[in-house]
Amino acid sequence: MEVEIISTQCIKPSCTTPNHPNTYNLSILDQFMPSIYIPMVLFYSFAQSSQANIDSTITQQRLKQLKESLSQVLTHFYPFAGRVKDKFTIDCNDEGVHYTEAKVSCTLAEFFNQPNFSSLIHKLVPNQPIMELATEGYTAMVQVNCFACGGMVIGTLISHMIADGAGASFFLNSWGSNSNFSHQDAFDQFPNFDTPFPQNNNNYACPHDTNVMNLCGQFLNEGRVAMRRFLFDAEAISRLRAQGSSLTVQNPTRVEVVTSLLCKCTAKVFNANFGLERPTLITHAVNMRRRASPMFPKSCMGNFAWLALALIMSSKDNKVIMELLPDLVVKLREAVSSINSDFVKGFEGDEGYAKYCEVSKELIEKASSFAATTTSGVNYVHFTSWCNFGLYDVDYGWGKPIWVSCVADSVDDSMFFNAVILMDTPSGNGIECWVYLNEDEMAILQQDKELLAFSTLDPNPQQLKD
Repeated sequence: MEVEIISTQCIKPSCTTPNHPNTYNLSILDQFMPSIYIPMVLFYSFAQSSQANIDSTITQQRLKQLKESLSQVLTHFYPFAGRVKDKFTIDCNDEGVHYTEAKVSCTLAEFFNQPNFSSLIHKLVPNQPIMELATEGYTAMVQVNCFACGGMVIGTLISHMIADGAGASFFLNSWGSNSNFSHQDAFDQFPNFDTPFPQNNNNYACPHDTNVMNLCGQFLNEGRVAMRRFLFDAEAISRLRAQGSSLTVQNPTRVEVVTSLLCKCTAKVFNANFGLERPTLITHAVNMRRRASPMFPKSCMGNFAWLALALIMSSKDNKVIMELLPDLVVKLREAVSSINSDFVKGFEGDEGYAKYCEVSKELIEKASSFAATTTSGVNYVHFTSWCNFGLYDVDYGWGKPIWVSCVADSVDDSMFFNAVILMDTPSGNGIECWVYLNEDEMAILQQDKELLAFSTLDPNPQQLKD
């Protein structure tokens, strides 16, 4: 597959947002997110058009529509058109989004039929190391790829400093709505950059031992990263929910049961790889918008994510056991439930900075205490869910995406090490899991009979049935 860059430019806001600040001050949660880009890739089939034949005029019209609507939507998402000034601030200078148009030599069907197509997805996003976000860097980058069949793939990189996954999804949906309604102001909700959390300045610098980003790095394994996708369709999730229910959690969610099964299977893999019975430390990103009372609207921009933490182990002889699925569901529910409205409220207002440092330190100390329970060490895996973000609703005027993906391989994929990303399927009933592990561990996981009894390994996106 050849990807030829046709043009590169900066798309600037069509006009200046009235009274928008020249400097956007990051919140305490924004500052301590990793300085990375969030990659999201949306695939659109030309077949969704009413035209029977490929018409370059239609493609050119769509490209024009994308650029014009992006320019208009940036009027309201002004930090997205700015530049990173330092770890505290974004310079809202309206210099624009880095925008690339590319031509792909094959059709979408040919792309998906390649046995290693997942490893080629990184060519469909801007050529930028995902882990690098230097001073004066772009806060948002877009690459629009035109396939030989007329299909389009829109690859985006959005700085984690200005948005989490939910915020990035809200931006894409707003851009799509603006494009879909003939460039009219089609916002259901305008973005809100007035964070409820204290904004950072030079006085808000938590000590090193309270930076939750240090939590993950200390437990990561070494080696080369391998990625596999596991599809759980609606029928499989129905069976999992039946097996995972208990008197404590009678109606587990699809995210809970899929996460719990993968917790169990990765714990088995880690122990097999190390030849030791080691506890497995689990962190799961939680969207605090839904935990607040009243809930924060989805239009709230910035970072609203926190980590729920759990440990898979038995107190019997201090040895790990392969716990039953209902027990794992209960553990996960308890961990996530601890991030409640009172927890979120503590981060708000003048006292939020001190509270943030306090709970960050507690989280790190709790993880360290878990690691100290055995002499053999601890395994680690991080889960994040993009389910219910509405990514399959992003419609630029020619239909909804046939597939939404993350990035399987990139210039630097270490951001995904020991990570699992849960994503919706097109119908919203299934879950597609992107699992990133050490190559040796992945070789074991992809043969796990219990996991494969509920999932399909690396399915062709054009044949997804859920």
